[in-house]
Amino acid sequence: MTDSQARPAFLRDAPLAFQRIREYAIFLLEPDGTVASWNEGAQVIKGYSDAEIIGQSFSRFYTPEDLLAGKPAEILSRASRDGRVEEEAWRLRKDGSRFWADVVVTALRDPDGTLRGFVKITRDLTARKLAEKALRQSEERMRLMIDSVRDYAIFMLDPTGRVASWNPGAERLKGYTAREIIGHSFERFYPEQELRAGKPRLELEIAAREGRFEEEGWRLRKDGSRFWANVVLSAVRDERGVLVGYAKVTRDLTERKRSEEAVIERARQQAAVAQLGLFALEHPDLDAVIDRAVTTVRETMGTELVGVLELSEDGKSLVLRAGCGLDVAAMGRVPIELDGVAEAGYTLSSAGPAHLDERRFRMGGFLDAHRGGSRVTALIRGSDRSREAFGVIEAHSRTERAFGEDAVNFLQSVANVIAAALERRSMEEQIRIAEQKAVEERARASQIREALRERDEFISVAAHELRTPLTALQLKLQTVERGLKMGTQKPAAGSSVEPRLEGALRQTERLSLLVERLLDVTRIAAGRLDLALETFDLAALVRQVADDFREPAARAGSELRLEGPQALQGCWDRLRLEQVLVNLLSNAVKYGAGRPISMRVERAGERIRIAVTDQGIGIAQADLPRIFTRFQRAAPLRNYGGLGLGLYIAKHIVEAHGGRLEVSSRPEHGSTFVVDLPIVAVRAAGPEQAAARVRA
Repeated sequence: MTDSQARPAFLRDAPLAFQRIREYAIFLLEPDGTVASWNEGAQVIKGYSDAEIIGQSFSRFYTPEDLLAGKPAEILSRASRDGRVEEEAWRLRKDGSRFWADVVVTALRDPDGTLRGFVKITRDLTARKLAEKALRQSEERMRLMIDSVRDYAIFMLDPTGRVASWNPGAERLKGYTAREIIGHSFERFYPEQELRAGKPRLELEIAAREGRFEEEGWRLRKDGSRFWANVVLSAVRDERGVLVGYAKVTRDLTERKRSEEAVIERARQQAAVAQLGLFALEHPDLDAVIDRAVTTVRETMGTELVGVLELSEDGKSLVLRAGCGLDVAAMGRVPIELDGVAEAGYTLSSAGPAHLDERRFRMGGFLDAHRGGSRVTALIRGSDRSREAFGVIEAHSRTERAFGEDAVNFLQSVANVIAAALERRSMEEQIRIAEQKAVEERARASQIREALRERDEFISVAAHELRTPLTALQLKLQTVERGLKMGTQKPAAGSSVEPRLEGALRQTERLSLLVERLLDVTRIAAGRLDLALETFDLAALVRQVADDFREPAARAGSELRLEGPQALQGCWDRLRLEQVLVNLLSNAVKYGAGRPISMRVERAGERIRIAVTDQGIGIAQADLPRIFTRFQRAAPLRNYGGLGLGLYIAKHIVEAHGGRLEVSSRPEHGSTFVVDLPIVAVRAAGPEQAAARVRA
């Protein structure tokens, strides 16, 4: 009998097509589980050939733990009882490796119901199983990551805007626990005015339409407090594109917002002080300057009461000199006695700005009627500390508020402008006395007139020089203000706040440099240009200054050349000599643009010579004697800016060292400035002077 004749009829009738299928293992089992047929798919998936597996028990496909549990017999029993069994589980290949299998076992019976065997179909789902495992791991990692984030509120909204998930960062930032907020509308995070405007609904519509919505704005915490938030709302859709909700990420940027506002407020205060200073330069009337100072404080600080209190001649009381928000009838009439509990008296004794505490001080006199709120005061005193202070300026808010350091510094700056106006008035009074004596001393009349002319020219030039950076500063701050008023609108290209603020700060630095130069003039005029001598390497200082000017010179189209020894030890004032070198190189770059500039350092015995040479416009012979005097310049102001103080200051610094500053020049052939110094400066400041002077 042949093998085909010996095999059961249901085996002989198995379709040959099944033998060629490679994606599925399709084979027959005897009633006891013995393999009776084997297709190509079975060989591909399980690794056995026909000869190796036919006649063997199908239990060898099961894992050891399944064998111990009697799984193969259970599968056949269930298939015999129920007609069919399907499951997914681990199975073994011939090489012992595991694969995740989808298994269907179907009982085969004769028409009379006799069990003849089983059909077993197996599919390798390992790739899908691993993908599902990877997906679960990814989802778990994502969940753990989101739960660990505490600086961001990350949560889901359903399509209607109700909170569907809540991470610890959201709880920390907004104050709600997951139990308190899940299932509630996200609208409770918005201020009332935005709710009335329909802002939350609009954000959902934009995110659904465009896929994403982002903005910065005020949001509410559970306790009702506000915070400045960066919000990103992203639409979440399924594989069919159906909207299933939104992912929302919120970050608290309140500190950054406050910092930006502080920078803007500081720049606004600096601009206000600069405008006041310009007004003081242009208006010699002290009362007008004080009134303008009061208005500036009220408008800039937003305080309801501002007062300037002047110290009486006997130094025992203060009198209201000017103010706003106070009784006009009290101006100049009602004194405030100075005692241990009057706040103005404390400010005079402490000689500096102060926040005042009502628990420690009373306002004093008629000001006691304005108790409550918050106050800050600043002392009005000139640069001569030996003189009595003029008085104090006080800003008072009727409501409680925190005056920061910037506000205190601003008030002190205003007080300094008033003090400068007072000093100028004192100087003008001296000039008037000199004018009166001119009638008796005819020989001095010309000097007095020249002093007045220089004063007027100084005011004009200084006003021009201060107005230029002030105008640029105002334009930049106006641009910043417009950007802030735009709110959530997308800013125009190139209108970022940071570059505008950087430009504003550059202008304030320029204003500071101009003021420092004016202060140097007053020091020289007062004979207070002191030196702080120290031993150092002058050649190294020259190289440092030259290196600082290489880039400005290159921008002006000039090559900067330096010659000299590597070291030149001596005793000088380092900062003052650096000021001289910077001034000479600045002039060389300004007037010699486009042509080479050279610096030469050499030693001749016990003296040092530093020569700065340019090939620029040069100086006429008739102008050489006056270029070292105050406010004098050889080039026209409309072509070359400046106060005309640099060479005047440089000359006095060099002469204070026991040296001399010389110049040789020809029009259109350039100029050479030579600094001739002794190795050791012949003048030295005493310890007390060196500690007290203000350096430029």
